[in-house]
Order: sequence, then structure tokens, then C-alpha cells
Amino acid sequence: MLISASELTASPGKSGHLGPLVAQMRDVLGKESGKDWWAWAAVTGRPYGSFMLSTRFEDYADMIAAQTKVAMSTDWAALAATADGLLSQPAPTTLSEVIAVTGEPSAPKQFILVTRAVIDRSAVMDAISWSTQVAEHVTKVTGISTTVGTSAAGKMFEVSWLAGVDTPEELDKLNAINTDAGYLEMIAAAGTGQLFEQGMSERMLLAKLP
Repeated sequence: MLISASELTASPGKSGHLGPLVAQMRDVLGKESGKDWWAWAAVTGRPYGSFMLSTRFEDYADMIAAQTKVAMSTDWAALAATADGLLSQPAPTTLSEVIAVTGEPSAPKQFILVTRAVIDRSAVMDAISWSTQVAEHVTKVTGISTTVGTSAAGKMFEVSWLAGVDTPEELDKLNAINTDAGYLEMIAAAGTGQLFEQGMSERMLLAKLP
């Protein structure tokens, strides 16, 4: 499975206009592509006024077929044109290939905690193995499912962990992993083994738009 995402950041003073437009884009993209799309607002980890659009594809053939439908859509062309003057820059896109899902797979939940790190080129196999092991440990301790993906476009050798929950209380439960001894030992081992490039890790919290 592939996960595609676009990040839209509002120009100063335009976030109030961009948010509703992103929700409209989600609906039109879904109608025109025949795929499920989701719209997100960045709560933390991104500049104020940042939003996301994401969808899932079975494979590249599925992705190209859906994108072709959108490219030929007059409704999408008209709606996209209304973003003129609202965005601080063209929307960057990412594509990730899912390599593991822990717990019970599901549609995206209300909140998604996204953690990203860039693999050190000398430790690719060890880093991939560690990435799935740490996701399994988090699910074992918290009961929260995690999706692990590697970059298929954009910044290469990047690993993403996506943990979804329905409520803020579950976010607190997920955050408690930071005090778990086993988790901390795994983080330390990744550092000692130099599995990831230093200073390249990031985390953001996304909330699903209605």
C-alpha cells in the first residue's frame, strides 16, 4: 500500500480561508478520483496555518489511474485555482510505502501522531528492522496501532511512524511511551548503532477536519 500526502501552508493571515478550502479539496478529490481522501490540520510540529491532504493507493497502477482522473477533472481545476494567493508556497508532496502495520489496521482516526527519521545509509537493513520492532513495542505497551512506511518519493531513506487515536485522552496514553524503560532502551540502542542521521528526526500532530 502507498500513502500519498500533500502539505498546504497558508500565507500569513490566510489560514482562516485555507482551512475550509482544504476540506472542499478533500471532497472533490474523493469524488473525482474514486478514492477516499482525508483533510488534516497541523496541531503541532508545523507552521501555524498548515494543512494536509492524504489518500491511500493499492499500488502504482492504482495511483496513476486515480491521478489521471483528477488531472482531467474540470471541477478540480476550478477549485484548485481558488487557492491562488492563499498558499505560502507550492504544496510539497510525499509518497510512502507501507512496510508494516501493528495492531488492528483501520481507516485514519481523528488524531495522527507522525514521527519521521532519516536512515543512515550505512545501516539501512538494521534501521528498517528496528523501525518495525519499535512500532511493535509501542503497540504492545499502549495498545495503539502504528503504521510504518518508507519514502518512495521526496526525501529518500526516510521512515515514518503513524499512530492514530480517537481522543485526546488516548494521545496522553500514547505519549506515556516516553517513560517506558523498554522504549527508552530501544531509542538508546538506535543512537548507539547510528541507525539514523542525527538532527533529522521530526514529529507532528494532525487533527482530522470535519
